[in-house]
This record gives sequence, structure tokens and C-alpha cells, in this order.
Amino acid sequence: MNNYPSLNFGQTPIRKRTLGIRDKHIIYDIAKHRCQNPYCKKLLSSEAEMQIGHKQAYSRRGDTTISNSVCLCYACNRKQGTDSWETFLKKQEKATQQAKPKEKIITKKVVLERKTSHKTRQSSPYEIDNSLGKMSENLGRELRKITSGF
Repeated sequence: MNNYPSLNFGQTPIRKRTLGIRDKHIIYDIAKHRCQNPYCKKLLSSEAEMQIGHKQAYSRRGDTTISNSVCLCYACNRKQGTDSWETFLKKQEKATQQAKPKEKIITKKVVLERKTSHKTRQSSPYEIDNSLGKMSENLGRELRKITSGF
């Protein structure tokens, strides 16, 4: 079925530019009230906040049908522009990968000294993960032992 309804014999067919209210409601429900960009997934509080994006742009001969439409937030609809849905998702994936900084995990060896009544005792080295700012479980136990002795 084409998207070019004929008016009268001899007249140029008119392409439909927008979806009807019922179609918009169906797309909003299919999307479960969220932006369908997998890198966004913003919760859309109402249908008024939703924008319809074309998988294949209208300007590039894309039909205005439910199967060619996606539910997007304002920002994602503007980012998509006239790109096809596949091109837009590839660009989003690249942008997401470039935005994530590569984490360096820095570890330090720590040696604890515990003073007893007659000598100083050294514990075995433990690693502290600075990227998370947390001590390893064994180091935590060792510290509890030391502090309980005082």
C-alpha cells in the first residue's frame, strides 16, 4: 500500500507529512513512554513532550507511517536531522565511545606496622584501588584488628 492518496483523476497525489493523533498514541505506547534512541531512553512524561522521528527522512522520500516512525525526545530528534535511523544510531554509538574516558587503575602496595609490647610486626602487603577509592577487604580486616588492639 502506498502513501500517495489520489484526489481526483489527473491531479498530483499528495504525500502525508504528519501522523494522526491515533498513530502518535500507538507509537507512544509501543515506545513505553520513552525515547527510542537506545543511548538516551529518556522518560517522556506526556505525548506532548514526544516527537516523531522518521527512520528514513521525509525529505529523502521516507513515508509517514507507523512502521517508518520512532518516538524521540526533542534533543534526539534534532540530533537525527535528516540522517537515516541506522546512520543516526552509528553516530550515537561513536559519540558514546569517544565520550567515555579510559579508566586507569592505579594500585599501591601498603605495608602496615603494628606495635606490640615487645616488637614491631609487619603485615603482608595489600593493594588499594585508587580508582574506586576503596580498600581491599583484607586490608579492612587488618585495620580493624589493629584498631581493636588500642
